[in-house]
Amino acid sequence: MSAINKQLISAFLILTLGTAVAHAQQPPSGDKDAIVKCLESETAGFGSQCIGIVADPCLKKADGVQDDVKIKSACAARELAIWNGLLAEALKQVKGGGFADIVKGVASSQAAWSQSVKALCPLFNKLEPGMLDGGAEYCSLQETARRTLIIRRVGEAVNEH
Repeated sequence: MSAINKQLISAFLILTLGTAVAHAQQPPSGDKDAIVKCLESETAGFGSQCIGIVADPCLKKADGVQDDVKIKSACAARELAIWNGLLAEALKQVKGGGFADIVKGVASSQAAWSQSVKALCPLFNKLEPGMLDGGAEYCSLQETARRTLIIRRVGEAVNEH
């Protein structure tokens, strides 16, 4: 195996494992089923309407409740855990396509994306809580879900035949 291939595999595994273990809270299996069912529906299109289907109802229930900021963050973390798992699956699908240049490009972009999320999302915990219910966790949920959708497309494309 060439040194470049070893580096690609190492980078890919680090990114995949890092995403999967981030916020390792295990959501109820029904939550993941709801998101997957939404993504597989004929009306899903790109899938963006499936983002928040677990967290948003939970956020609404927390409105006006004592300790609502903490509860809303937990609501977002619950769905984020699902999208982290789906992203790990999508990254594996890309790797399985066997296109070294695409795997390298995705791994490189994953590193940049991860750094962006790590820099941006914590800022929401420093702002007025009403600016984004769920704060940094909800920002991470949104960013991760959208990233998952685009990486899924790459994975589907490289595994078409």
